[in-house]
Amino acid sequence: MATPLAGTKVVDLTRFVAGSYATMLLAALGAEVLKIEVPPGGDSYRGQGAVKTETGSTLFESLNRAKRSVVLDFREPDGSQALEALLAGGDFLVHNARPGSLARHGLDFAAVHERHPHLVYAAISAFGDVGPDATRGGFDLIVQAASGLMAVTGSPESGPVKVGAPVLDVGAGLAVVIAILAAHSQRASTGIGGEVSSSLLEFALAGLTTLTPDVVATGVAPPLLGTHSPTFAPYGAFAAGDGYLVLAGAGSDRLWPLLCEVLERADLVDDPRFVDNATRVAHRDELTAEIEAVLARRDVADWLVQLDAAGVPAGTVRSLPDLLASEQVAALGQLRAPDGSAQGPHVEVPFRLGGNRPHLGPAPALGADTRAVLTDAGVDTAVVDRICAAGGLR
Repeated sequence: MATPLAGTKVVDLTRFVAGSYATMLLAALGAEVLKIEVPPGGDSYRGQGAVKTETGSTLFESLNRAKRSVVLDFREPDGSQALEALLAGGDFLVHNARPGSLARHGLDFAAVHERHPHLVYAAISAFGDVGPDATRGGFDLIVQAASGLMAVTGSPESGPVKVGAPVLDVGAGLAVVIAILAAHSQRASTGIGGEVSSSLLEFALAGLTTLTPDVVATGVAPPLLGTHSPTFAPYGAFAAGDGYLVLAGAGSDRLWPLLCEVLERADLVDDPRFVDNATRVAHRDELTAEIEAVLARRDVADWLVQLDAAGVPAGTVRSLPDLLASEQVAALGQLRAPDGSAQGPHVEVPFRLGGNRPHLGPAPALGADTRAVLTDAGVDTAVVDRICAAGGLR
């Protein structure tokens, strides 16, 4: 399998989702990821999560596969000396600390770049590294609210609703990896590393890119639309005889007449309320009532057969257990357990290299690689002994 980052090392100072996901992607690309964990407990996700495991929790395992755990406290002299050795031999430094908070330890970009100009220095934050909100901390939930994402998610009955998964965390992690790879490519010709960054807020804005142009043009905020689109209609979830199905009957101009044909409501095509997408959006509630009155006559499965045959994009609202057990997920090979490990199956990375999906090894036990990694980096044996003793390691 192609491993484009083979031979490179990542000094991983990340915690939580966004940073840990980013460095796991780098591991999938072949980099050796040295996860720095501060004693005594290491990454807080080892003690969090609903399902506990030998290495802490399924939450920790899902985000930290194929990494090496190094327990050291870089705020102390021995830990600082050891970290410097790792930086000297590393290629990437990745962190998701609050902007400015690492400066007191000499780990801001300017200081690190002066000492180790070859390093690509990557930072992920909640709100970005400049501006009045830069020093604010924030988890995915906080930025979903602050970014406007929650203001368009939900219905008038539910009020604002967070997206069920940490999409901003994962998105910011993906974004910073793209930037890291670009900086790595540039370094190949210059020999000099650089600074890259991303934030949950920046990814949220990118994700809202289909909504923001209309807001800029009109100054009007989109309302809570439940499962419907503020831009297209019909485009959302609709009640059928035995449940809900989702319809993208306005993904293009040709789909609306096709949908009307399946519904046996050709009259809707020329209805003045629905003649084009703009009028359908303006009369969305009336349009939804017309469509659901027809869909109520049959079950979801029956409608899906007809919609698929007509080429109208549609689908069921599937539960996660159903998705994970589906033939499509099995065919993609994206749910696998780490080789030679008691850890349960996890979702693999969302890409393939040379036709093959990178298969990540298990998450490490706390401090499992401390002595070996520090010794290989040339750290003095006495320093290594003290660091291991401080971390409760052999």
